[in-house]
Amino acid sequence: MDFRVLVLSLLLWLIPFGASAIDQLDELTELVYQYPSKALTQITALEKQFTTRATSDINRLRLSVLKCQNLLQLGENEAAINVAQLGEANAKQLKLDQVRPYFLICQADANLNYNNIQNALPLLDSAITLARRYQQPQALVDALRLRGQLDTDTDNFSSAIEDLRLAIDIYPDIHTQTQNWVWPPQAYIYAAMGNLLYATHDFPQAMYYTNLGIQSSDAKGKVLHIILRNAARIALDNQEFDYSDKLEKQAKALLPELGSPLELAYSYAILASIALDKGRIDTAEEYLSIAINTFKKHNQQLAMMRSTRLLAQIRFAQHQDDAALILMNHAIEQAENLKQYSDLKGFYGIMSDHYLVQGDFKQAYSFLLKRYRAAELANQGMNTARILQFKARLNQQDLQQDQNSPAPEKASILQELNLDWAYSTLFLIAMTLLGGAIWYLIDKQNNRAPRIEGEEPAETLLQQVTSALNLAKQGNYPLSLLLFNASQIRQVDLPPLQDELQHRLREQDKLIRYSMDEIVIILPHTSAAGAKKVVNQLVACIQPWQGSSKVNIGIAAMQQFDTLESLIKRASINQLGKVKISENNPNHYSPAK
Repeated sequence: MDFRVLVLSLLLWLIPFGASAIDQLDELTELVYQYPSKALTQITALEKQFTTRATSDINRLRLSVLKCQNLLQLGENEAAINVAQLGEANAKQLKLDQVRPYFLICQADANLNYNNIQNALPLLDSAITLARRYQQPQALVDALRLRGQLDTDTDNFSSAIEDLRLAIDIYPDIHTQTQNWVWPPQAYIYAAMGNLLYATHDFPQAMYYTNLGIQSSDAKGKVLHIILRNAARIALDNQEFDYSDKLEKQAKALLPELGSPLELAYSYAILASIALDKGRIDTAEEYLSIAINTFKKHNQQLAMMRSTRLLAQIRFAQHQDDAALILMNHAIEQAENLKQYSDLKGFYGIMSDHYLVQGDFKQAYSFLLKRYRAAELANQGMNTARILQFKARLNQQDLQQDQNSPAPEKASILQELNLDWAYSTLFLIAMTLLGGAIWYLIDKQNNRAPRIEGEEPAETLLQQVTSALNLAKQGNYPLSLLLFNASQIRQVDLPPLQDELQHRLREQDKLIRYSMDEIVIILPHTSAAGAKKVVNQLVACIQPWQGSSKVNIGIAAMQQFDTLESLIKRASINQLGKVKISENNPNHYSPAK
């Protein structure tokens, strides 16, 4: 009796501790973005607690995710990458793949801070794929936000607006997942949309979304300071000078709430650029000197390079052209060494404009040519990254099949098994037949895949798929896309399922194995209403293969501006919405629907 009382007492003690840990982690999620220095203190304390007390693997992994994001907010990018790589390895070992997209996003964000786009893009693409597969809207929103910001910075505005619109639409669903991990403030989503519209020179709309960010309930501390900073810049270019001064004053009032020197340095550098544009040259120089001293101390090479460019602009404004040219040449040298071609494009533009004003047209033209070449190199790097990203997606299935295929048997396996000649012969025949069957299945599956799979070049495959969309646009006839997540169906069952689905489709319809777990069906001459009828037929076909879980197929009807990726994104959102409805109304499920 005493033993049972002891066990019961222990359980009653552990349950509040577990609930307390979850509450602490939920509170930390907002604190990480709003007050990173305070959050770091709490994370360190929780790490010590978790080492001395029994804690679930999920709580440990979530604390790692929060720590990774916290390091990013403090400007410790290299440390964040190390934490993210270790966390993803632990997630794989514990078979908690649903947390992997959060670590991939953290790595991508750190690489973007280094302006390493070629590493960041594939990480973001993998994070989005995993977030969709494991239905993690918190990760999906953050990945779309980051990719939207990246596309804004690289002038890929159509893709950026699609990603950010989806992020805004999905944000209300972030708490529908069973396990919380980490999510960005809603204020940052609005601010990203504001920055995009600012980049397209739609200043009134940029102010509208930025004001939405300021009014968000999670706009506090560092989050509010950053948005006020951005708003002051947008209001200035929108000719709202008094409002810009007011916003700048509010942003400065929040500077004491930034706990780390690097946070302060980045803010002072941006405030210096705003002060320069307002003609307050002495204030700009004062702020920039504070920032430069911190950047030097922490060896922030990219920040130093950009601060040198800003200091040169201050010297130009002070009519100290010789000093300004020395600084600009130094900044250009740094950019060339770091291969920051997008920055180089801007640097050469400043030099060209200066020589144009001085009447030195030969030098102005020379730097104009250099600017054009830098722009070409920047675009080339971005295009290379996107092509590699697309090829990686096409080859994902083949790579995973190669990894899962059995290793070849050793030459001495028969001796090791110590079988006699007759059994050895039978064994070899059986292995030959098995190998032939495996080869046949793989070959059959490869032949069945979309005209988007196979051994053709990625550019040719992409052209085949987009040609169907282009024909629909040119012919002005409807086209719909269906998206089905096959992650709950065994891989060996997918080939016969694809055969069965193909029999139920028309000859002009196209079934595409888009990724390892995603099947896309393109329905030319089919409206959204017609697509729903097709879905009803396909659900009855898929349900026996999937078992008791409900089949959810996303639908997207083509619009004139759509691409294959935007159609798939909207179909994915439609699918997530159906998953949410089915979770909220479990009693209304019927396999026949």
